[in-house]
Amino acid sequence: MLRETPNLDWLRVFTETAATESFALAALRLGVTPGAVSQRIKALESFLQIDLFERYPRGVKLTEAGKRYAQRLAPALEQIIAATREVTSSGSNKTVRITILPALAQLWLGPKMEHFHTLDTGANVEIWADPAIIDLRTSNFDIAIRWGRPPFAGLDQTELFFDEIVPVASPRLMESAEVDERGLPVGAPLMVDLYWQHDFTDWLGRTGQTAPPTLNTQTFSLYSMTVEATLQGRGFMMGHTSLVGDLLADGRLVALSERRVTSSNQFYLLTKSATPLSDAAQNFANWLVEQAQPGQAQAELNE
Repeated sequence: MLRETPNLDWLRVFTETAATESFALAALRLGVTPGAVSQRIKALESFLQIDLFERYPRGVKLTEAGKRYAQRLAPALEQIIAATREVTSSGSNKTVRITILPALAQLWLGPKMEHFHTLDTGANVEIWADPAIIDLRTSNFDIAIRWGRPPFAGLDQTELFFDEIVPVASPRLMESAEVDERGLPVGAPLMVDLYWQHDFTDWLGRTGQTAPPTLNTQTFSLYSMTVEATLQGRGFMMGHTSLVGDLLADGRLVALSERRVTSSNQFYLLTKSATPLSDAAQNFANWLVEQAQPGQAQAELNE
């Protein structure tokens, strides 16, 4: 059977881009990159087999077909959003769905879930670990935890951590390693994951240093795999303090430099603006913030 409706995420991106006629502004409102906006627009145009925008060196402009499509689509999409919010706002709903970056799910949330279950809230928490940006407003997720920076269009935000990056390694590796002027183990490979593959270059540039003349890298698909390889003493890596803080605190990893730099983005808990969470989702959101910020008031979430 021929698929007659395009991906809902493509449609949300299109409506935001149509409203601004700017990939950059749409990306800012959606909390994604301009490249991600461009990819989704191209996918939608390919599906429809029409051009929705005219491309120019300094921007884009809706085609006539694009204008007509946006005019018809916008109210329909708002109805979908309203209907979704209506059926997911019931206080009796015990299922909580969260979309979260895999690294944070594996290294931070996963180990803490046993504690949450001891609270006997009766909530059924579904954890969706995916690096892809899901538009929370048009999805059936209650909560998102994302590494980004405000604004997040149509979403309420709570900053969870203050994240910094610094090179780290296992004590076992450093016991016998020769150290260069940067504090890095000479001859040891750099462990890199695909999501944060530019962290090392970012750290060098922001601390006024240059890369070692010879440096081998080993690339992993997941940050947790990078951490595991580093714990085994196979090389060093760039550590995000939000994710490896416990490993640094208990000595399983050591920082190789006093030069920490603030991450370009931070971790935020996101919920849909003007849409009340179910009791179960609200309790889980409160618990998440308490785990990230022990002892701090949760006024923002409870407003």
